[in-house]
Amino acid sequence: MNIIVLGPQGSGKGTQVQLLVEKYGFNRVEMGDILRSIATSDNPKAEEVRGFMNRGELVPDEFVRLLVWDHINKQDKEKGFIFDGYPRSLAQFEQVSDMLRKFGKRIDLILSLKLSEDETIKRLSARRTCEKCGKIWNLITNPPSTEEFCECKGRLLQRVDDQPEAIKIRLKTFSEKTVAILDTASKEGILREVDGEQPIAKIHEDIVKVLKDYEQS
Repeated sequence: MNIIVLGPQGSGKGTQVQLLVEKYGFNRVEMGDILRSIATSDNPKAEEVRGFMNRGELVPDEFVRLLVWDHINKQDKEKGFIFDGYPRSLAQFEQVSDMLRKFGKRIDLILSLKLSEDETIKRLSARRTCEKCGKIWNLITNPPSTEEFCECKGRLLQRVDDQPEAIKIRLKTFSEKTVAILDTASKEGILREVDGEQPIAKIHEDIVKVLKDYEQS
């Protein structure tokens, strides 16, 4: 099975995807981690990627497509893929679908985690990242022992794109670009929506039920 998990920033996509990877053994495709790794490296595209991310803008489709193809091509296709917050535009969705077709595969389901704009801004403004180990904390939903330091003693920082003004731009981008994917998925009958404002365990339970219902249909 190949799944895309989408939702506005702060909806808990990463947490839910990790739980599904642990339960089902999917290959994970998470563009945020890949792009952030490039942004902090000596890659020739690092400065350009940093600029897009700091402004809350999407990285160009062609650049992202090459990264995804390189990743998919190296994985065991029979384990299935779970795409974490990617694709983010209809063009990217079509690119991913085309890549999978080359291996005789397809996107089976798109899971949409629903979250209000107010809750998104509240959650993202509270997010902190450890400068040492990279672990992500949330002062509201997953707080560290202290607000300043990670469990590894690294200092906790707020990403530039987690500040209110950048968040609003990211939400606008999501609304303009990603919603088109949801519309297409709905027409194809592969869209399933889950309430993303519930506790983590309940969201996971609802998602597992969706997957079981799909397998039995």
